[in-house]
Amino acid sequence: MNTYRPQAGPDPTRVDSDTDEPEFDPAWIALVPGDFPYRSFALTEVFHLAGGIAWPGPHHRDYGVAKIAHDACCPGLHYARPDSSRGAGELWQAMRLRMLRGTAPHVR
Repeated sequence: MNTYRPQAGPDPTRVDSDTDEPEFDPAWIALVPGDFPYRSFALTEVFHLAGGIAWPGPHHRDYGVAKIAHDACCPGLHYARPDSSRGAGELWQAMRLRMLRGTAPHVR
């Protein structure tokens, strides 16, 4: 559950005091914004948007990038690194590390 915050400051995991956001609201961030090179992913993990509809596979004008299905790499769905494609495994690891950074304080 991540909500995009367009008004986020330099550190989007923290709420800036200069914004109109309530101080105690959770600062949710998008874990995986943007497109990714589809050659790193299995074809079943890739889709594109056209006319507001999600279509399987890359778009012929996307020049090597496409959107990736959430199910391909979500740490909440995969408890171990997925091996369906190199890209899904790398994305899973990046998302997992980013989620862990924003959770409980570090214990030493």
